[in-house]
Amino acid sequence: MRIGPNESALEIGFDCGQCNIDRKDFPGLTYLKLEALTAAVARSASGVLSVAPGVNVLGINAEGAIIARSAQASRIVIVPPQSIFYIKGPVRLSALVARGEHCLNLLSWSSTSMPILDHWTSSYGQNRSSKGQIRNVGCKPINPNFVASMSRFDEAKSSPSELMEPLLLSVIWECVARIMVGGDEMQLSPIPFDLPEPLLKLAEAVRRNPSGTWSLKEASDMARYSPFHFSRVFKQLVGYGFHEYVDRCRTELAVEMLVSNDSPVDLVANLAGFGTTQALRESIREYLGLVPSEFRSLPEVYEPIPS
Repeated sequence: MRIGPNESALEIGFDCGQCNIDRKDFPGLTYLKLEALTAAVARSASGVLSVAPGVNVLGINAEGAIIARSAQASRIVIVPPQSIFYIKGPVRLSALVARGEHCLNLLSWSSTSMPILDHWTSSYGQNRSSKGQIRNVGCKPINPNFVASMSRFDEAKSSPSELMEPLLLSVIWECVARIMVGGDEMQLSPIPFDLPEPLLKLAEAVRRNPSGTWSLKEASDMARYSPFHFSRVFKQLVGYGFHEYVDRCRTELAVEMLVSNDSPVDLVANLAGFGTTQALRESIREYLGLVPSEFRSLPEVYEPIPS
């Protein structure tokens, strides 16, 4: 799969064999470029992602997972489904695209078209770099960070009008600001900000210690609900069941260990609460379309783009 620099602000080069790729441009924009990319990837593949100097890209990743590695301490950024990433050029990243269906919207603009935002991101990028984070790359989950932004984005994309570009500009400002402030988050277990306090405390406890047993009875007692009422309320408010939430938290912990140390996969599975390597493999494959070994397969080579 390859999309040349004259066709897209984000240059993508992957060797993934036979891929069905569809690309759609949205006309009527003056300062921005909006494109939708979809692809069916038969097998995971390594490649590169690059953005030219003076170019900014906000990616809305609806489906499919991407892993990218930066030169800075070989730091890895994971872009799971239902997340938003920001890249400020010049940058070139080694990357891995997961097998399965991919659906990605790209909003791009030149730094000169938004000088105030460019000055802010450059200044804040220095702050991120001092904390050991990637200066010009970041990613966070859509829910709960960008729910309102995505409503405006969907409105702009589905009903092009004279308001399309202003709505997209508002999406850019809010999303870039939220991504640049704070650390990168590979979050597969999003929860609403407005959960009732007992459920919020429970969700935070699970995230701190996902390897615990976390039986339905234990969880419902902590949340002060009956087991039946707890199951129904949790799924209604969070969007998926409690056991899936625990599984997602365990997957997050396992992925963090896989990319940050060289522990054997069976040890990672045990420490994350899966018990068996097969259970870990199945969970990572379900949520990200990858297998544990692929998190350690990205090459260390990084080739910066000259300014």
